[in-house]
Formats: sequence, structure tokens, C-alpha cells
Amino acid sequence: MKRIRKLLGVILIIVALLVMQLPPLGADAASVPEFSITGAGTLVSYNGSATDVVIPSTVIEIATDAFRDNDHIRTVTIPNSVKKIHEYAFWDCDNLQSVNIGTGLTKIDDFVFANCMGLVSVSIPSNIKSIGIYAFEDDVNLEAVNITQYTMDIHESAFDGCYKLVIFAPEGSYAWKYAQGFYVRQSKFTIYEDTGMIDVIDETVTHDEPDTEDVSGNGDTEVIDETDPYGEPGAYTTEFEITQRPDGTYTAVAVNQNTDIYGETHVVGNSAVVFMDNSSMHVINGSDIQAAENEAVHSDHSDPEITYSSTIPKYTIVDSGIVADKAYYMSSDLTNMSLPSGVYEIGQFAFSRTEVISVTLPDGVRTIDYGAFYHCNRLLDVQLPETVEKIEPFAFSETPWVDDFLSGNGGINNQLDNRLNSSGGDFLVSGGALIAYRGDSPNVTVPNGVRIIAAEAFKGHTEIKTLAFPDSLISIGEGAFMDCSGLEEVSFGGNEEEILDRAFKGTGISVNDIPNRIVNVGVGAFDDLDAEAGLNITCEESTRRLSNISYRPSSEDKDNAGVTVTGSEGVLAYLDGADRPYDLFVYRIAESAVLDRALERASGFLENYALGERVIYDIELKDSSGISIDKLGNQGLEIAVPIPEELSGEKLVVLTVDRNGQLEDIPVTVVSTNGKEYARFTTYHLTHFALYSTGSSLSDSDIITSDVTLRAASGGPKAVVQETGLKHWLVTRGLIRWIVFGLLVFTGVFLIAIRKKHR
Repeated sequence: MKRIRKLLGVILIIVALLVMQLPPLGADAASVPEFSITGAGTLVSYNGSATDVVIPSTVIEIATDAFRDNDHIRTVTIPNSVKKIHEYAFWDCDNLQSVNIGTGLTKIDDFVFANCMGLVSVSIPSNIKSIGIYAFEDDVNLEAVNITQYTMDIHESAFDGCYKLVIFAPEGSYAWKYAQGFYVRQSKFTIYEDTGMIDVIDETVTHDEPDTEDVSGNGDTEVIDETDPYGEPGAYTTEFEITQRPDGTYTAVAVNQNTDIYGETHVVGNSAVVFMDNSSMHVINGSDIQAAENEAVHSDHSDPEITYSSTIPKYTIVDSGIVADKAYYMSSDLTNMSLPSGVYEIGQFAFSRTEVISVTLPDGVRTIDYGAFYHCNRLLDVQLPETVEKIEPFAFSETPWVDDFLSGNGGINNQLDNRLNSSGGDFLVSGGALIAYRGDSPNVTVPNGVRIIAAEAFKGHTEIKTLAFPDSLISIGEGAFMDCSGLEEVSFGGNEEEILDRAFKGTGISVNDIPNRIVNVGVGAFDDLDAEAGLNITCEESTRRLSNISYRPSSEDKDNAGVTVTGSEGVLAYLDGADRPYDLFVYRIAESAVLDRALERASGFLENYALGERVIYDIELKDSSGISIDKLGNQGLEIAVPIPEELSGEKLVVLTVDRNGQLEDIPVTVVSTNGKEYARFTTYHLTHFALYSTGSSLSDSDIITSDVTLRAASGGPKAVVQETGLKHWLVTRGLIRWIVFGLLVFTGVFLIAIRKKHR
């Protein structure tokens, strides 16, 4: 009897183990997913057999060997969400022919696409800054690689064994110079002699020339850019010449390189309307625009700012009045620049890193925004109008106009210095705006005629002890005298109207030293400024940047770090890298004038959306300072909004507006968790957002099922497509089977261990 009990116990334990290996039943049933993705967004492996693979937008990283040795895939689309692909990810995918690289990636890592025999051509987008060791090694059929001027680091071995390869790159760029050395090495590849390259490429490859039309009536010719507004290449594209050298190697030179132009002219009716190439302008993680911006603000963040790519074109000049943010960033076509009348604002980084030599701004320009002409390395001459009221930080930083003045080099010569600096002496003044100061006197008298002092014009001049302002002075800019630690006395003029943020921070000047008539004072303008000062405390945009924590008097409470949501019921949020508490206010609103204006302006580009019902939200983020934070830099805010009943079952799109009031679309994912569906999206600035139905029904395949409970306080809408490891094994096996398993094991152990009592 004892032997039978033990045998039965063993059988029960074996049955228990078999139960756990059975496929899930009923509500527990699910087919094995194609993608194995961790909760952190790492794609561990691909288990499918599809030929055309689109990686889910929830993926942040692609792990080592994720697709290794997969002979099924022909094409792969890497979404904008992917920020890193680890080494060997696509190693030995023999039949891979086409790769669509998203805008989130900044580097093609070591061995990523090595031994992909089927790969014929690859375009490296502008967000790729570097290509690693043996990244495309032995891709023996790779014939063409297009590399932009933005790729600045390519390992010597990156294309080893690619004996058919011709590299297309703008002449003079880093990739172009790399290609010269590559062709020398290519001639020594062991298989090179057998390729028949002489017959492959011995011609000139060009694209159609752009049409031209006189739209001004004065005989001038304007270029008509026929590029499709949704990003498809049209007539105006890069022109290459491929030639063979005497040594048998090849060179590809861009004859009419135009990839660095962010503003193009389209002819609409009888007038020239300027659009931005928005798809090129916005990239995720790695843009030189954002690197410049982070450099300018001395950000402590190592990663550049992240923005998303919008498919909706934008105007470079908005409503004839605002030169849009980054409108002409890195344009090499600009030299001597003058803007039309009616422009009143120059946007953030609007002309940054261009080749502009001289700038004449028209009467009526009131504001020159943050970094507007930052790092214009050839800018020698700036003529500002008397209408300028505000010059924000870094507007002219890293330009010869300022740097040569500060160094005393006088630009090209002293005559130029005298011409640019009409007031003479130690003050750089144009149009009544004092841009920079280069003196070392302890007693400073600002010249008469100066109306405004630009941001940080005197910053760090610790030798200054006394200041005297003229009656002409109206505005003292952000950080104008910041960290002038020796400053003890200021004689104000008779007409100052405002003192902006941080103007006298880190000085010996008190808020009590200013005249009673000055009531508009910026945040942190004085070390002893507080809400009880009885002043109208104002706030500039740089203070509302998330990264500028030191600009806001907020407390650091790491124990309660995260986001607390107030307002619309059920909204969840997660702020990447939050190191202190934040309050997010989300309210559903009936109308939005700024959104409606943006829709009207972009109405000609929305045919693909078929917009239907909408729900609008006003979203505001604050820290303990109570100041609204508008720009998030590289810290994305994930928001999950319960899908309203009127939008249920519909495919959705999120539309919002940028700082200039122009329309943008944001990728949105429908996430299902705990039986409830959310619209989840990530934003990097705060304003009005609208959830729109697009007239199409949502299918089951469009919904990501999450096993993670979303928490508003500190967690976040991190959807999980598929987890691996013990937790995943526990979840997918199901509670019922675990109960059965436990009972069987317990009974089996009991039968084996029980002993009959002896009398």
C-alpha cells in the first residue's frame, strides 16, 4: 500500500508539470507573439516568419541578436521610438533587402547589419551621427549608400568587404572625405578584381532640374520646389556624378546638394509662399539643432533634446509676422539677408548655424528669440531697427559680430569694428539695443540712446561696482547683470519699465533698490525677490524650460518624485527622468482658438487624415514653484488619456500646435490595460492637444495589450507588448492552472511523505 501511495504521488507531480506545459485555454489563450519585448521596451527577439517586418512603436531598443540569422525578412521598418540597436541585431539576415531607419536612432552600432548578403542600397538619414565597427561588413551586394553631411563619425571598418559599394555624400562633408579613403581600401578587397565594376557605374546619375518662374514681376527667378508636402521626393533633389578614377576606384560627388535647406519656396497662385521641410527639421535624439540648443543653455543633460517628426508642413514665416523656430537652421544658401516688412518676431534658432554674413531686420521687429542667430560663424554685420524690444539669451552667441568685438579683434579690421559699434568704446550697440560689453571698469555708465539691454550682456563682470542707466533705457534683459558679484549700486534712469528674469541675480542689488514705478519684475531678478514684494512678477520662456531648474525657486523632493495628475478623470502620466514632484493639470475643453487657427492654416495638408469627431485637452505642467513649464527638452512626457465614448472604436490621431501656433501631429497608440482603453502619446512641449477620429475603425491588431498597471503618481503608461522571464511565465500560464498545479504537487508530496502509524 505504501508503494502504491508513493507511485501515485509521483504520478500526480508529473501530471502537475504537464498541466503547466499545456497551451492556455479560454480567456488565457493567446498565440505566441511575433515580438518578445520587455517592459522597458527592449525587443529581445523576433519569432515571426513575415517578409516585411514593422517593429512596434513601443520598442525603445533592439537587443543583440534580436533578428540574427533570420532568413525570412526582406524589409524592416524601424520606428522613430527606437533609440538604440545593439550589435549583431541583424547579423547574417541573408535575404534582407531594404531597411527604413527611423528618426530616433543616432548611431548604427557595431556589426548591426553585417553579413546581410541581400542588402543592395541603404539611405542613412540625417539623425545618424556615427556608424560603428563593421556595421555593414561583407554586405557583398551593397551597391549604394547615401550619407548626409550630418554623419560625422564613420569607423574605418564600417563597410569592409562591400566591394561593389559607391558612397553618395555631399562634397566636402565628413562622409565624402571618408569615401576617398574607403575607395583606396576597396581596391584591395580580395574579391574586388572579379566584380566587373567598370561596367557597373560609368555614367552620370542625375535627377530632374527644378522648374523656375518669375513670380516677382521684376525678372527675378524663384525656385519652385515640387517636393510633396508629405515627404515624398519630387523634382528638386540631389544631383550626383559618379566617376571612375585611373586606379579603378570610384567617387560619387553631390553636384547640386540641397539636403541642408530647411526652407523652400513654393509658388501658390501669384505669390511665393515659403514652407519648411518639416520632416527634415524635426528629428529625435541627436539633432544638431538640439545639440546647439543644449550647448547654449549649458544643460546638464548628456542627451540632446528630443522632438518628434510631424508630417504636416509648416510655414517658415507664419502669418507674415513670425519667422518660425528653426525655419532656416543650417541653410547654406543664406549670405546677405533681409526680411520683408511685417515681420515682428525672429523665432528660436531660426537662422542658427547658417552661412549668413550680414543681417538687416526691418522696422517692426520687436523680439529676437532664444538662439535666433546662434553659431552663425560668418555673421559680421547686424543692423537692428529701433523697434526691437527684447533680445533673448544666446540670440547672437558664437558669431564673429559678438566674439570679435569682445576679443578686441574688431571683426576683419578696426574700421569694421567702428562701423558695427556705432556708439564706440566698450559697448556693442545696434538700433538702440546694447548687445555686449567688453570693458573692465568698476564704474559703468550705459550710453545714452540705449533702449534695451540684451540678455546676459554684462553677465559675470565681477569688477563692476556701480552702474548708471540713461533716461532712454526701457528694458533690462534676462540675466543682464547676472553674477556681477561686485555690483553694489545702481543709478536708474527715468523711464525703465521692466526688469526681466535673473537680471540682477547673484549681485549685491536688492529688490528694494528699484524705483517704485517699476512694477514688472521677472522671476529671480533679485536674490531677495519673493511673491510678497507687491510687484507684478513676470516669467520668460527660458525660465519655463524644464531643464532650467535653477531658474525656478522649486524644492527638490526626491522622495516624492513623479507626476501627480489633476483634472480629467483617469488620465495617467509619466515624466522621463523626473527627480522631483510635478503636477500635471489636464482638463477637457470645448474649444481652442489657437488650434482652430492652426487647422485653418494647414487645411490644405490634411486630406489624408479625414478628421472626424474631436476631444480637446488643455495640458499644463508645474513644479513646486508654481511656474508653468512649456518646453520639456529631452524629457518626454507620456500621457495616457481614457478614450472618450464618442471616439471609441475609431482610429485616432493627436493634433497640437507648436510654439509658433503651427499644427503638428503626434504618434498615438491605443493601449488596453485592465479592460480599459487609453490613447497614449509622448510630447515634449505643453499646450492644447486634440484627439481626433480619422474615419477608420480600430482593429484588434491596432491595440496594444498591457499587463502593467498604469499609475499616475510615479509610474506611467508604459505598455508592454510581451514580457520575458519569470514574471511573463507566471502571467501567461494563468491563475487557474497555478491553483491546479499547486493542488496536484501538494497532494503528490503528501502521498509520498505520509507514513502509516504503527500500533
